[in-house]
Amino acid sequence: MKLSTRLTIAMVALVLVTIAVTGALTYRNLLSIAVPRSLERLGGHVLLLATELEAVVRGARADVLGFAVDEAVGGGSGDITDRSSIFAAAERRRLASRFSAELTAKPWYDDLRIIGIADAGREIVRVNRSGAGGAIRAVSDAELQHDGDEDYFQKTIPLAAGDVYISPIELRQSQGAVEVPHVPVVRVAAPLFAPDGRRLGIVMANVDLRPVFDRIRGAGGAGRHIYVVNDSGDYLLHPDPNREFGFQLGSPARLQDEYPGLMELLRSDDTAPRVIDDRSGERMGVAWQKLRLGGGPRVAAIETLSYPALIAGATTIRDSSALAALAAVLVAMILAVIIARSMTQPLGQMTRAVEGFAGDQPAVVPTGASGEIGVLAKAFARMDAEVREKTAALTREIEERSRLFDLSPDLILTTDHAGSMLRVSPSCEAIVGYGPKELVGRNGAEFVYPDDLEAARAEIRIARGGQQRRNFETRWVHRDGRVVPLAWSCVWSDSEQCHFFIGRE
Repeated sequence: MKLSTRLTIAMVALVLVTIAVTGALTYRNLLSIAVPRSLERLGGHVLLLATELEAVVRGARADVLGFAVDEAVGGGSGDITDRSSIFAAAERRRLASRFSAELTAKPWYDDLRIIGIADAGREIVRVNRSGAGGAIRAVSDAELQHDGDEDYFQKTIPLAAGDVYISPIELRQSQGAVEVPHVPVVRVAAPLFAPDGRRLGIVMANVDLRPVFDRIRGAGGAGRHIYVVNDSGDYLLHPDPNREFGFQLGSPARLQDEYPGLMELLRSDDTAPRVIDDRSGERMGVAWQKLRLGGGPRVAAIETLSYPALIAGATTIRDSSALAALAAVLVAMILAVIIARSMTQPLGQMTRAVEGFAGDQPAVVPTGASGEIGVLAKAFARMDAEVREKTAALTREIEERSRLFDLSPDLILTTDHAGSMLRVSPSCEAIVGYGPKELVGRNGAEFVYPDDLEAARAEIRIARGGQQRRNFETRWVHRDGRVVPLAWSCVWSDSEQCHFFIGRE
């Protein structure tokens, strides 16, 4: 791979690493800001939804209390519970007209009724939307029912003046069966007293929660789910209508089945929105608002937001930054190519000069280049000239020494650390009778006269310690068996080689 290519890759990689590290740190900081803010907005939104639900029930509570303290309703001008009275019949018609006006003004009311305490809790007045096409009508006397055994009547009738009973949210029933289509309702009732303190019955409003539930459900969106659950975690409102009111329909579906641990949070005093995992392990933001509808049943409004939607703001900035980073990388690549070429062109000349350094031709280097390359080229040119000059001198010296080695009348030996002969001058044959090829590779101790061997080894050890030994006498055994007295000098080199210069006595 060319140097220019490596430089380009290195520069681009440096830009990429810098951008990646900076981007990662920036994105991490954005998340630390974006997630809490998104959760805060989520909490504010679910609070608005819960407030809307609460407002409907509180309005019904106020209306029922208003009816309960109204003297016209409580029998101030006639005993409406006395159904045999002509005057009472007129009072019932007047109340029916008033209730009709209320239903007209407040479409969330399903019906308004007064239930007497006498005659097993017989209804006195009931106005609902049972007319054709949902028209408001006053129920005829023949249709009035006995509600004394109903749970809402039994729980309302013993209340003190000013108290209100609010039922749990449930599906409306007719003749003990859940109506289809399903209608979620909450009953708001208050005891009714005559001016003399006698209990006359109760006044009750059935609140149709479909309009407010539809508005709450419509507030959801992509990645956003809204739920309303009762105190047991049963779904009263769910993005999938088939999971609503399962406790009444025989197929219970609860919050804790879908979001383990969230029910415990609802039962605690903790109200801070947070990031949780659902049953499948998917992360999401969640906020909730607990409330008691009109001071009655406990419910909770819950809103979840998928994690990608929760961090959408940070993701948008990250993506925009990624596009800017891509543009920066492209610019960096172009600049890197230009800079790398401008730098590597003289370096290429230097490389070729170094590669041809062993040749006979002088090195051609860019001595005219600017900056450090020019300085390096000039220094290299000087070094090349000096090296070639010294090489020529060394070559001449080697040639001279080789000539002396070949022509020397004395025996010249070079041995290694163990005493094995590495090089032998041609004069060896005339002195000891052996040719150079016969001696190379053999140990010099083989040719030393046995009586002189220990003394020779002692001298070599001294030479190995750094002292130069001269004219030490040792006898060698000639090839023909004669003993040849020799005087030798020894030099031990840094390369762990010993050089012997041996002459006849």
